[in-house]
Formats: sequence, C-alpha cells, structure tokens
Amino acid sequence: MIAQETSGPALYQRVGLVLGPIAALITALTFSPEGLPQQASIVAAIGVLMAIWWATEAIPVAITAFLPLVALPILGVVSTREIAAPYAHPIIYLFFGGFVVALAIERCGLHRRIALGVFAIAGADARALVAGFMGAAAFVSMWISNTSTSLMLLPIAVSVFTVINETMPTLAPRQRENFGISLLLGLAYGATLGGVATLVGTPPNAFMVGFMADNYDVQIDFARWMMVGVPVSLVMLPLAWLVLTRFIYPINFKASDEAVQHIRAMREGLGAMSKAEVRTALLFGFLVFGWLSRSWLSSLPFLGELTDTGVAMTAAVAAFLIPSGQKGQALMTWDAMSRLPWGVLALFGGGLALATAVTSSGLALWMGQQLVGVGTINAILLVVTATALVIFITELTSNLATTATFLPVIAAIGVETGQDPLIYVIPVTLAASCAFMLPVATPPNAVVFSSGLVAVPAMARVGLVLNIIAVAVLSVVALLLAPLVFPT
Repeated sequence: MIAQETSGPALYQRVGLVLGPIAALITALTFSPEGLPQQASIVAAIGVLMAIWWATEAIPVAITAFLPLVALPILGVVSTREIAAPYAHPIIYLFFGGFVVALAIERCGLHRRIALGVFAIAGADARALVAGFMGAAAFVSMWISNTSTSLMLLPIAVSVFTVINETMPTLAPRQRENFGISLLLGLAYGATLGGVATLVGTPPNAFMVGFMADNYDVQIDFARWMMVGVPVSLVMLPLAWLVLTRFIYPINFKASDEAVQHIRAMREGLGAMSKAEVRTALLFGFLVFGWLSRSWLSSLPFLGELTDTGVAMTAAVAAFLIPSGQKGQALMTWDAMSRLPWGVLALFGGGLALATAVTSSGLALWMGQQLVGVGTINAILLVVTATALVIFITELTSNLATTATFLPVIAAIGVETGQDPLIYVIPVTLAASCAFMLPVATPPNAVVFSSGLVAVPAMARVGLVLNIIAVAVLSVVALLLAPLVFPT
C-alpha cells in the first residue's frame, strides 16, 4: 500500500480510470435496441463502467460498488430508497456475523491449535505434511474467510519449511524446492477449496444466495449449499494434492525427527486451552450447529422466523457479551473490529444493487433472449464454456465483482431456454473462486506469494492444470449433482 501511494497508480489503472467513463458514455449513446427501455440502456452503461473499474481497480473496488447508489437515482432509473436496499441485504449480515466470529477465533489463537493438531496427525511423510496443511486450511476456511485462513497459517507453514531446511542438510535441492512450493501452494489451494464448501467461506457463494433470492425467489440455506460445496471440496482437494506432490512438484522423503519434534513443540507450547479459547470454541460450535440445523430450528414455534443471517448475528452479538476471562474483556471488542473487511461488505452491496438494476430494468431478460440460441444448441457446452470463461477471467479480476457481472446474464439464459437457472449459476459462482494460476487471482494465492518462496511461473504451472480440472469438476457438479440437491 505504501509503495502504491508513493509511485502512484499503475498504467493499467490510469487507463481504466479514463476508459471506463468513455465506454459508459458510448454505451449510453449507442446501445438502444428496439423494445428495450431507456432505463436499461443507462443500467448497461453503469454496468460497463463498473466492470472496467473493477477489472482494472482504477479506484478501490469497494468505492466502485457505490456507483449504483450514486448514479441510478440521479439518472432517474430507480429511487434512492430502492437502490439502497441491496446494501443492507440480509446476506451481508450473514457474512458480517461470520467475520466477527472469525476475528474472535483469531484473537484468542484457537486457529493455531486447530491447525497444529492436524499437522501433528500428519506425521513425518512429506506428502502427508502437505496434505495436513491443505486439510487444516480447508477446514478452517469453511468457517473463516479464505484470506484470514491463509494469513493465519502462513507463518506456521514457513516455520515448518525452515526447520526442514535446517535439519535435513543432505536433502536433494530439487526435493527441498518442491517441498517448499507444494507446502505453500497446498496452503493456498486448501484455503480456496475449503472456502467453496460453505456460504461464508468465500464471498461469491453468499452473493449468489442473495441474488437468487431477490431475483428468482429461490431460497438456498446453509446446509443445502454444503450438499454441493462439500463434494466439490472433497473431489478437488485430493486432485490438487496429487497434482502438486506427485506430478508437477513430486516429493518423496520423510521429515527429520527434528522437524517432527518442532511441530510437536509448537503444539505443546500452546499449553492448555485458555478460557477464551474454550468459550470461543463453544460459540463457534453454536454457530455451526445453528447453520446446519436451521431448517429444523425454524420449525419450532418460537423460532419460526430464524434465518442463517439471524444465527450469524446472534453469534456476533454474543461474542461481545461473553467474557473472555482476561481483564474483564469480552471475546470481541470494538477495537478489534478495525480488522473486519468492511470493503467486502460494500462490494456485496454494490454487486447486489447492480444485479437488481440489471434484472428489474429488463436488461437481463433482453441479454438472455439474445443468447438463447447458445443455450439451445447444447446446455453442456454452455455450462463448460461459461465455467471456463469465469475461471480465467477471475485470474485478473475480483472474484466477487466477476460474479456480480456474470450472474444476471447467465441466469437469464437459463430462464429463456426453459431450464433451471441454477444449472448455470452454480458453476459460475464456484468458478469465480477456483482460479489457481496467478497471485492476483485469489487472496490465498497473493498471501503465499508474499512469502517470497513461490515464483509466479511455479504457481502458474500448477494453476493451469487445476483450472482445467476445475472446469470439468464444476461442470459435472452443475449438470448432475445440482439438479438433485435443488430440484426445479
């Protein structure tokens, strides 16, 4: 951040800053198909501007997200009250509650205990150590944002790699290098793939739920989404591990006794669980139980209006009420909230506002009608093409911004072809979180790249293979599993 302030924005950002308004103006002046209201043309222009600014990060992506609130009322498309509603959508508070509990877990150090427990089970085999890191990252990332998961586990991974180097001087240089790359990329990919399993693991999942509820009255609860997300994680995680440790960066040694003792010492150094850890673990357990059993809980007479958002916000408020056992503080304090990713919440609101305007103005319906021929040619081809397109576009753009841009169009195609829009929406949503090639693709990639131990070519080499595998897996999930979980 400091370097950016000193040297100024990059060339592509300066180009995007100018190109966005020019493209929007051209769209507003020339895009007027017969039968399409003028309001839809204005929404299209705003959408073009936001897409370019999001893609180039000409200004902070969270600020770009406020353009619908600024421009659409002034241009007479919708009222301020109508367009402001998506910025307070319940799905935003679902993520807010999850963020608060995640900060509480990080604040008391519970995440380190969970991770080191998994690593201790992994043993001395190098491939098993990588699997342990991937499994720990995936499990934690199911409930905490994949960004936070990567940041929390990176120091542990670097520590283990350092101990391997220091205690095994006779290890072949290629094995040493491959282990470091596999370990750190395994951490990043584990965090990414664990995140797709739940609604709070990665922003596109939650965004999709809000979009489908607002525009198609399709309700997707936490437990039902896991019936799709968890299988994706369970299939992709072993495949990513195999690609890393057996094919592209093969490793086949056992860690030294010193390395195993180091991990064990780190775990033992944590000591007994503190009161804060115990209470945070209980709160976390309540949150997970509430999400997984919400459908049953809402059938009770006094909980008829309970939602996943209600469960999350209850846990968030409780975090400020439950004493931590230290100096009279609660598990969470307002000072600690400075680390909450407020920009992600703003991006949620802006994406939902744009999607709502695209749908209500008739623009999504028109685009779906224009592309209906593509969907009728071959639904399988469209699913595969859309999934691949989003995966590779997300290598260079925000995954949430990409989701907000593509979902209205892809859902409209489904409706116009007489198919369930979820067949198209689900793989596109998952694809937005499955970009593995570049540091800018997802936050976990950026986090492990910042360690200096993984070069861009090394990440791209594995990522390209995983991107192709992800296209196949997500397409199969969309065409075979999703219709069973979400019948039309």
